[in-house]
Amino acid sequence: MITFIRPNILAAILLLLGTFSIAQAQDNARLAESLFQKKDFQKAALIYEDLHEEKPENSAYYENYLECLINIKEFKKARKTTRRMAKITGYPLIFMIDECWVNQQEDPDNKSNNKLYRLILEKAQDNISLALQAADRFQSRDMTEEAIDILTQTENIYGSNPRLSNQIALLEMQNGKRLKALDRYLDLIVRANAPHDQLKRIFDTYITDSADVMALQDMLLAKIKQHPQVTGLSEWLKWTFVQLQDWNKAFIYTRSLDLRLKEDGYRMFDLSFLCATNGDLKTAIQCLEYCIKKGEDAYNYYEAQSRWFELSYQYAEQENLPLSQNFDNQIFAFITNNAPSKSTLPSAIIWSKRLTQKNLNDSAIGVLSNFTKSEYLDKKTTAEAKIALSDLLIQNGDVYKSELLLAQVEKQFKDDPIGQMAKFKRAELSFYRGDYDWANMQLDVLKGATTQLISNDAMELSLCITDNLGIDSNYTALEWYSRARLFQRQKQSDSAFYYIEKIAQSFPSHSLGDEIMLMKAQLHEEKGAYTEAADIYDKLVDIYPDDILADNALFALAQIQQYQLKDMTKAKANYEKIIVNYTQSLFVAEARIQFRKLRGF
Repeated sequence: MITFIRPNILAAILLLLGTFSIAQAQDNARLAESLFQKKDFQKAALIYEDLHEEKPENSAYYENYLECLINIKEFKKARKTTRRMAKITGYPLIFMIDECWVNQQEDPDNKSNNKLYRLILEKAQDNISLALQAADRFQSRDMTEEAIDILTQTENIYGSNPRLSNQIALLEMQNGKRLKALDRYLDLIVRANAPHDQLKRIFDTYITDSADVMALQDMLLAKIKQHPQVTGLSEWLKWTFVQLQDWNKAFIYTRSLDLRLKEDGYRMFDLSFLCATNGDLKTAIQCLEYCIKKGEDAYNYYEAQSRWFELSYQYAEQENLPLSQNFDNQIFAFITNNAPSKSTLPSAIIWSKRLTQKNLNDSAIGVLSNFTKSEYLDKKTTAEAKIALSDLLIQNGDVYKSELLLAQVEKQFKDDPIGQMAKFKRAELSFYRGDYDWANMQLDVLKGATTQLISNDAMELSLCITDNLGIDSNYTALEWYSRARLFQRQKQSDSAFYYIEKIAQSFPSHSLGDEIMLMKAQLHEEKGAYTEAADIYDKLVDIYPDDILADNALFALAQIQQYQLKDMTKAKANYEKIIVNYTQSLFVAEARIQFRKLRGF
């Protein structure tokens, strides 16, 4: 009697078998991959052979199987595999290159490779796209010389082509033939107006040595003589000056470009930011002055004016130079003639500081109050104005109104960096009042702040509280230190000195020693006693080299040595110490800029 299996049962059995087969294949693939990663190529090759046989279209199986065969020196089987793939895939050229690679792995001087390579070359030159594909495959097999050769010979047949030239130049750059590559890139700029952004990515990656930058500079100067009408060459010449930190020449060439092309100064405006970011405020100011002289039709005219006031003020403070009455007249006219806006706020903040220096506190408060009350400002700019006004009110002794403004900003921008800044400043006010528990609660939240600066400041103040609160059940030293910090903030240096000296005399071995030394140095610096300040900063680093304030002191010391004492050798040495010894410091980036500036590129 014949028994028939019902169709639904048969389908279920087949499904189970299929599922088992898929699961088995996946297990084999994972095992092969594990053996491959462990470099057990002999065992991995056995499994990959079956996997590749079953699914030749799977590129991962093919690549790993071929790699295994090369490692166990099964070159004959490897060649057979590449030839089989050439037949069944319809892409013979790619797998002919793989066979060429297998031959090279077996014997770099294999003469049969010459014949195969000539065949590859002949097929690749059918069109430019095929040549590029062949070069890409050679490159993936670390046969860069062959990739360059194929593209160069194709170029000889089809003539100059931007796609070919660009790829040849990139391969030469990656292969260490930078000067040849640069010459080709410059030809691309002349002939095909090669995109600046595309080349910038390549140049930023590969042209990092000063000798290469200077070689490029010489090549550009020669090309500009031959092709003065190609503005892209001048733009790249400016790039070399920027790389070499030669800001004056960068300014000269940017100006020549702007005049030749009759532009609106946008290049010069952008250069001003580059110069300022890299510490050359003087040239940055020159750039902005050029933009301003072009008149109201210039690029970002009003922002250029505002930036000029901001950088001129910074430069005067940095170099300890007096600001002229003309500066005051100009900034007053700028604030008066322009309605409150995002671009005029930085100038308003500077003008309020100038008025405060002249003891015109009410006028200073009035300037910033106009911004906080303006109906035309966006919320973020209004918040920035409120924070600036709160700082001024603290300096003027009005702590209540200051905290009110900060609370408004914190509430409106709870999770924004500006809201976190307001929260930190409120914590500082609580610290001044002696409300240490509440201050520490806020600081603990801010340790995870979005910006590293706020997070770092919160960490420093929190440690100051936790390290010194309740030592021997005596809060007196910390309370005196809090008052000293408030007086320092209010520019009452004599009162600040009084309290820190009082701590030093009453508690000579108190753990606030590092904070007291740092404040004493800062107060001397603010009074213009730079030698005394430098000595104290130096002692702080020497006594507390591992303290959280050590990098603050070392950076401040380097800045004084560079700008006030004009001791560039010591300044450079201290910037280098920050870079080497305090790798997590917030000052590392700026220290690196100043170190390069003092050392040369």
